[in-house]
Amino acid sequence: MKQYLKFALAILILTLFTLSPVFGEEAASNELIFSHRLHVVENELNCATCHQAAETSTRGTDNLLPSMETCGDCHDIESENNCQQCHRDTENPRAVARIGKYSPIFSHQKHLGTGMECNSCHAGIENQTDTRQYILPNQVQCMDCHEQKQVSNQCQTCHLPGEQLKPVNHTANFYHTHGDLARSVQETESPRKPCQTCHQDNYCQKCHEGDNLDRMSHPLNYEFTHSLDAIGKERECAACHTERSFCIDCHRDNLVMPYNHTAGWANQIPGDGGRHRLEAQRDLESCMACHEQNAEQVCQTCHTK
Repeated sequence: MKQYLKFALAILILTLFTLSPVFGEEAASNELIFSHRLHVVENELNCATCHQAAETSTRGTDNLLPSMETCGDCHDIESENNCQQCHRDTENPRAVARIGKYSPIFSHQKHLGTGMECNSCHAGIENQTDTRQYILPNQVQCMDCHEQKQVSNQCQTCHLPGEQLKPVNHTANFYHTHGDLARSVQETESPRKPCQTCHQDNYCQKCHEGDNLDRMSHPLNYEFTHSLDAIGKERECAACHTERSFCIDCHRDNLVMPYNHTAGWANQIPGDGGRHRLEAQRDLESCMACHEQNAEQVCQTCHTK
């Protein structure tokens, strides 16, 4: 019986020892009293007043949280009577847990150097009244911002080589089942779909074109029958083929004429020109949708005489 109790006690001590960093981090976060709203909104302090190192930080592993000495620039930290102003447990005061899991190659200096404000990434931090919740941008927010500002959003921009980036739902069989997820996210109204956070359209087209027959987007010989869908389902085509140049380039390379470019469409009879003259007078923009780049060769052949 005594041996059993000793064994149970050992297991209990081992468990507490293993979980102590987690409990300790949470306890330290709850123990500290701090309000961003009080400092930023009510006292109108600038972020750099407390986070002085952020302006020169070039690594995501830098500790940018203010030290007790930084607090001492405004508060009397020498007086024991003031301890309860920031610490709930004055007998065991501890600093708030620092941010430990973030991109090692993230540079605050580079972002602030472009004129960005702190709340561009930490939106709402000025209204926070405790220290238990960090406000950090997620991957979607970073990707959206990089696209808007036309800067690189390649993986290596934020992640180190060899870093595990694959989502947890990308299991061994995901290659064959991802279609179900892709179809479900298309029904959401979010402007950015979860797949598009990492994958551009050309990533999908590497598998869903050519001679791959496993769950292809289009069936065999679709190149020769797609015109029916292009006329009747133009908006569905545009979901993937967002640039009109995708159609124009292929038609031009393969010398495929629009259905109305039949015999008599154009001629060189003075004052006549064929049916294309009427179409150009009515909707010249429709003509230029295909002939903008080769107008000199196509149009000026006749119109400069």
